[in-house]
Amino acid sequence: MFKFNDISDKDDGFDPQEHLLTPKKFFELRRTTKKVYVFDLRNAEEFEKSHLPGAHNLSYEHFEDSIYQMPFTGEIMLYGGNQTESFKAAEILYDNGFETFYFTDSYEALYEGMDASFLDISDEAKNYILDKLDPKAGKTQGIEIIVDPKTDRKANYSIQFVDLSDTASDKIPIDFENFQVFIAKEGVPYLEGTEIKINEDQELAAFNPNMSITKLSGTVDEQIQHVLDEEVNPMVASHGGVVSLLEVKDSSAYLEFGGGCQGCGMIDVTLKQGVEVMIKEQVPEIEAIYDVTDHAEGTNPYYQPSTK
Repeated sequence: MFKFNDISDKDDGFDPQEHLLTPKKFFELRRTTKKVYVFDLRNAEEFEKSHLPGAHNLSYEHFEDSIYQMPFTGEIMLYGGNQTESFKAAEILYDNGFETFYFTDSYEALYEGMDASFLDISDEAKNYILDKLDPKAGKTQGIEIIVDPKTDRKANYSIQFVDLSDTASDKIPIDFENFQVFIAKEGVPYLEGTEIKINEDQELAAFNPNMSITKLSGTVDEQIQHVLDEEVNPMVASHGGVVSLLEVKDSSAYLEFGGGCQGCGMIDVTLKQGVEVMIKEQVPEIEAIYDVTDHAEGTNPYYQPSTK
């Protein structure tokens, strides 16, 4: 299904097979690697229509002149509108000294290459599903995994049984023996590695290591720091940024944006739509978040650390 055709006209030592990923391996690397940067090589119009969450648009047309934007640390992942774009961009990276990078055939191939290997369904869960299905009724045909994304690589997961008459045409089916699993296209980037099991309440449940949102432990400070370390800083690192927790007072958290984030004109958007959402979603004790980057110094700063 996924066969690479060598379209290089050079013999300079670049071996595409060392960097080419199947859709499953692409999504797996994206899920399990903390410091990963995904670049979409399609034009801006195609990117706006649909793209992988967290991907950066760097069109193939301007790619070679824009590689200075590429990070030299962390995993670089590429996908384009077709195999030629993906391959040629990877070759450009190789020719310019990049070592840790990967690419896949195309954006559409990521969705077309989805199959049963993306899921791990326990035998107990399979038996549960088959027991709930009623083949005589001719309606119920499987389950739908409902993904509720919260960040680029974090989501809540749930499952519901579906009937043929209720299954929308835009849902993507995955065939298993005697039943099907459905998922909406926007949920596909969160699907790989999902486990379906019977939970402690004897109900069918879906969980994805590295992607499912789980209840954090520790003090409020420790929980916020965990969110910063695991989700926020890997996200802003692509721009050379870093976010630090200065202090928690009552139900408010005070953050400092450094590196590429300091002085950034988009910082309000980053804070309100990104960092604030991530923290409040996982640390409900926090009601307000303040950026004190531009106010932490001087004779009368907005934020003054407590003396405790």
